[in-house]
Amino acid sequence: MSILNIRIDERLIHGQVATVWTNQMNITRILVIDDLAAVDDIQKIALKMACPSSSRLSILNAERAIQRLNENAYDKDRLMIIMRGPATAREVLDLGYFMPTINVGNISNKIGSTRIKHTVCVTPQEAEDFRYLESKGVKITIQMLPQDEKLDFMPMIANIH
Repeated sequence: MSILNIRIDERLIHGQVATVWTNQMNITRILVIDDLAAVDDIQKIALKMACPSSSRLSILNAERAIQRLNENAYDKDRLMIIMRGPATAREVLDLGYFMPTINVGNISNKIGSTRIKHTVCVTPQEAEDFRYLESKGVKITIQMLPQDEKLDFMPMIANIH
């Protein structure tokens, strides 16, 4: 199994993921790790419709995703993992699956959040989740598209408490 990108993106599968990331990285499977989407038939249908025909799709909760990853269930795939937010990444890590690098792609603006980049707004709780991930050895980067420069995310949230 080749994990080519682990991404936090609230939109999960959308135009950038479905067309740019999957094509440029030759992704053969998208693994959505999201406790809500895993049990919501409407979200599953929407994600299946958004998934490019060149990629297979798995939509699993964190516990099941880790089990499948540890079983090497995707050993023949070029894998992209997408999670809705840093809380899910923290859960995945706490359940015992280490992710060396996480790419932040999109977190929407909400009450109490601070805009970091055009499409990334972070709340104090999300900043705490990112700090926790970093404290466990996970490198956090920000990169909207594969051709964009990959930047260190942590200095960008240093003043969010």
